[in-house]
Amino acid sequence: MTNRIKTVQNPRLIVIACDNGKRVGDIVSDVLNFCMYNTCINDFSQNTDFVIENPEYKGGCPENVIADTILFDDDSKYSGECVKKFRSRVTSYENAIQLYGEDPQDVLTYSSEHYGADVACRNISEKNGIAAFDIIGNGILSRVNISEGKYTVDEVLACTGVLLAAGLPLASIINYFEN
Repeated sequence: MTNRIKTVQNPRLIVIACDNGKRVGDIVSDVLNFCMYNTCINDFSQNTDFVIENPEYKGGCPENVIADTILFDDDSKYSGECVKKFRSRVTSYENAIQLYGEDPQDVLTYSSEHYGADVACRNISEKNGIAAFDIIGNGILSRVNISEGKYTVDEVLACTGVLLAAGLPLASIINYFEN
């Protein structure tokens, strides 16, 4: 495998607009870097594949940046028409049901409690400081083992959802969390 960094002419924007947005944004950025994408947070001046943006960022988004994916929750400053500008939208299953009813309108959902979500988990167990669970995404089932305190199950699911929506394969995402 080569260690070349991939670069594109028009970076794609991933907005993380949720309660723990900074933490989730940092994890998403780390996963993308692990997968050999050139990323940065809140900096549109660099030549990158993805820009991870926290909604509190006051800078403007240049026109060459593609509004790609948004992770939002019910407290998000991004709502309604603004969310619709993004190619892919991701939120918790519970939030999607609250906002859209039983038909989540092309929104990718995640949940640690509801199997109806697009990215869900089951068979959660903890032993010797390792949390293990099955994660289901894009019709694929994978086992995830994370050290206690490193990530929460909900962080893993939210990051997996937004990264799947951005086009990463589940195997690459799971590989990051296993390291």
